[in-house]
Amino acid sequence: MFRRFHSAARLANYSKVQLTLFSKTNCGLCDKAKNVVDQVMSDKQRYNGLQLTVVDIDEPQNKAWWNKYCMDVPVLHVENVEDTQSPLKIFHRLDLDQVKEKIESSK
Repeated sequence: MFRRFHSAARLANYSKVQLTLFSKTNCGLCDKAKNVVDQVMSDKQRYNGLQLTVVDIDEPQNKAWWNKYCMDVPVLHVENVEDTQSPLKIFHRLDLDQVKEKIESSK
């Protein structure tokens, strides 16, 4: 007898993957990066459970991130929350295929 696994069980791995997009206001590259991340996040069937946080480094509470990334935004961190390794990072220009590849390698 042939038995299929429910797709939700296969996709559950993405609930451990966290995306963090570091951006700032009046940044054209940041706007493009947000569009790429939005495309990924809208694919609920493929990336069910994927988590996203957007950090505006211009906000006073994010001064540490501004000090680190002021000239490098946008920056996307892709990390498995159960893994102790440093997050995978994409700087400046986000490409849809590149983002998907980093997500796949983080699950």
